Amino acid sequence: MARLQHRPGRRSNYLRQLQSAEWQQVCRRVRLRDGHRCRLCGKSYTLEVHHLTYRDEQGRSIVGREQEHLDKLVTLCAECHRKEHRKWQNNRK
Repeated sequence: MARLQHRPGRRSNYLRQLQSAEWQQVCRRVRLRDGHRCRLCGKSYTLEVHHLTYRDEQGRSIVGREQEHLDKLVTLCAECHRKEHRKWQNNRK
């Protein structure tokens, strides 16, 4: 998974995007596509939407353009979502 480079204000913009009506619509579409189940363990509760990558095939950020890139998103339960992020962070070391 590609990581957004840290720049001042970048994280706050990202967090603001996650609270937007557009992001909520994207989450509904992804959860519906995935049958309201975690794609890793099958749980149907504490569901979150996980970015598999933050970049498109040309290397451009998809943040704010997720409607166009639903294939780069997946439904995970909170536990699996944390595990995926930990795995990614450990691979960076």
